[in-house]
Amino acid sequence: MREIAPDGITGMPSRTAAYLCHQIADLVKAGSLTPETCQRIYTFCGIRPSDNQWRQFLIPVLCFLGLLSLVAGAVFFIAWNWAWLPKMAKFALAELLIVALSVLVWWRWYSTLACSALLAAGLGFGALFALYGQIYQTGADSWELFRAWLCVLLPLALIARQNSLWFCSWLVANLGFQLYYTTLPTSVLDLAVFDNVTRLPTAVLHSYLALLAACLIVREALAWRAITHHPESWLASRWFSRVMAGFLLLLLTTIVAGNLSDWQGANHVTSVTIGWMITLLAGYYLYRYRYVDLCMLTLGVASLTVVGCALIMQLFLLAYDTGDLFLTGALMIFWVIVNGSILLNWQRKLAEKGPIDLVSARLTSLTSTLRQQGLLSASQIEEIKQRGHASDLPWYLRLALSVGGWIAAIIILLLMALVLYAADLLDDPNSATLILPSLLLAVIARGLLRNERDGKHHLGLAWAIAATCGLIFGVLLQIQSSDFSFTMSGSLCALPILAVMAVSMPDRTYRFMAITAMTFFLVLAGYSLARLTLSPTAGHLAVSILVAAVIFLWLWIVSHQLRLQAGPYADALHPLLYGIPAGLMMLSFLGINAAFITDLFWSAAQFATLQSAMGTGIAAGLMLSVLSQRRNGQPLFSIITLPAALICGAAALFAPGIGLGLWLILMARYQGSPGLLVVSSGFLVLYVIGWYYFLEVTLLQKSLLLLAGGLVLLGLAWGVKKVLPAQIGGARENA
Repeated sequence: MREIAPDGITGMPSRTAAYLCHQIADLVKAGSLTPETCQRIYTFCGIRPSDNQWRQFLIPVLCFLGLLSLVAGAVFFIAWNWAWLPKMAKFALAELLIVALSVLVWWRWYSTLACSALLAAGLGFGALFALYGQIYQTGADSWELFRAWLCVLLPLALIARQNSLWFCSWLVANLGFQLYYTTLPTSVLDLAVFDNVTRLPTAVLHSYLALLAACLIVREALAWRAITHHPESWLASRWFSRVMAGFLLLLLTTIVAGNLSDWQGANHVTSVTIGWMITLLAGYYLYRYRYVDLCMLTLGVASLTVVGCALIMQLFLLAYDTGDLFLTGALMIFWVIVNGSILLNWQRKLAEKGPIDLVSARLTSLTSTLRQQGLLSASQIEEIKQRGHASDLPWYLRLALSVGGWIAAIIILLLMALVLYAADLLDDPNSATLILPSLLLAVIARGLLRNERDGKHHLGLAWAIAATCGLIFGVLLQIQSSDFSFTMSGSLCALPILAVMAVSMPDRTYRFMAITAMTFFLVLAGYSLARLTLSPTAGHLAVSILVAAVIFLWLWIVSHQLRLQAGPYADALHPLLYGIPAGLMMLSFLGINAAFITDLFWSAAQFATLQSAMGTGIAAGLMLSVLSQRRNGQPLFSIITLPAALICGAAALFAPGIGLGLWLILMARYQGSPGLLVVSSGFLVLYVIGWYYFLEVTLLQKSLLLLAGGLVLLGLAWGVKKVLPAQIGGARENA
């Protein structure tokens, strides 16, 4: 039986092409390749999409989002529970959606649309079962609904042979188990620490963990068999196995940490601790020597780091005096840095054998093709090979190192505050109390970041974060004003500190964080100043202009990134490309959570109009950028640039995060980055969930909005299919 969507995300370039183009961009930075030639290579490899590739990408993405929106709208519609609507009519509405999706799957079985339709049909059954329980009030618990839902999802997953339906089945099964044990006097996490007399809960917990481990083992065995014999199969995908392993380690780590907190008592599960140790040892052997997978190793080291920190706290945090606190913090920092260094050491050793998660033969074939096409010379190919791959950190490793750096930075700040407390310098704090020690930390951090050794560089990132936070807190301590002016002044004070630190610290990860924070504080400061000095209308206009200017700057950088890569500001390109949209994402979340945040920290209605100003600014910035590019003959997205800006701008006026999220999905395809696509999609989903939660309308109105949005997205997919050509252009590496 043929799988529905064997190629995964259609229209995206292959990982081999994306990796090689990343390496080629470094040739532009070194001056060995011109930006024009690099652009031609990007087009040839499919990084810069042709009209046909835009078609291949947009149709499945829009169909998936549209069908997902329709299913969500149906769930909200059922939750509305109209009393006057006959129950058979309610069932007819729920079943009509499933039947329509089933017909679509049967009609387009071998198309990528069927993949999304079958997933939507599986989700629709959950709404149908919820409706059944809502109407007949059978008295069944929630976990029984998930059990019935699982019985439908499993056959669909077997038929479809796609990871998304297997993931839904796995997720529903876990939710059903969790909901089952919430009906008991104790929860699952309580069962990890407390044991009953009959020992039944502990036995069930062991069985649950063993079943999760068995599912992971079976999935991994199938995956590695597929990688060996059928590398293009859906089973060869690694993301589902990594999610399963991450969830299993999360449970084990939580239980083991709880055991350590009660290690002198009788309420701990020793066997789980032993199982955790066996899991880590087996995972290290398998993924380090047999089936190399750096992501799995990263998950294991993260678990080891958390458990080690819990053990350090239990061993040394006994008397709660200054010496014990300082020793505990120092050991925790050392433990975090050591584990980060181990990961970097493994990454370097694995990278010496070739690019991680890539087939070297494909890379060699693609470079040979580029040489035959006259796009790369033999010397340039040799330069790529000599450059090595140790500096190319995967996204999951960068994320782990960033989180570890933040944890270590917070501990460093606490230790600095502890030292100041011991020296009686916190009784009357002044500018020198935090600023001078933070400056010393910044000097040390710069020296460590200039060092290429793994441990020192990782420690330097933590010290740089701690120094930045210390400098900002030191300045804020001197501000004596009302809450509103404190927010404004704090944002204004943070901007120059972040700018200076971003220039001073030679680390791309730190600069990305700094640019993100600068974007956030720039708009926040402008909004606070506008509210303080201007009328509501003028303030709204001023903030919109500021946001539009940020959007315009970001898209100008995107359109000129190859030329900037060859200039003196090449090191700032990556942080600006991704830091600016990250800051805008944070501002979007701030806008929808304004009521909740102001109730906790600020006066009422502090950010009441931020969301509308953000929406206007995003829409204006997109349109100005697109018109400017069309005037200069350099549109980003070919013929879809103007329609895309109009649609995303209109969505931003309604909800800023929705317009920004849709545009970021387009940017992910333009950059040829699956990672950015995942982040953009995740941001869009989270924003819509948060926006609907705080949207003060009825369930019926929310349902109608979702249904209308789904129809609009499906209509856009139909429009793309009719407007964009089916066979123009193409990329060599686009599987």
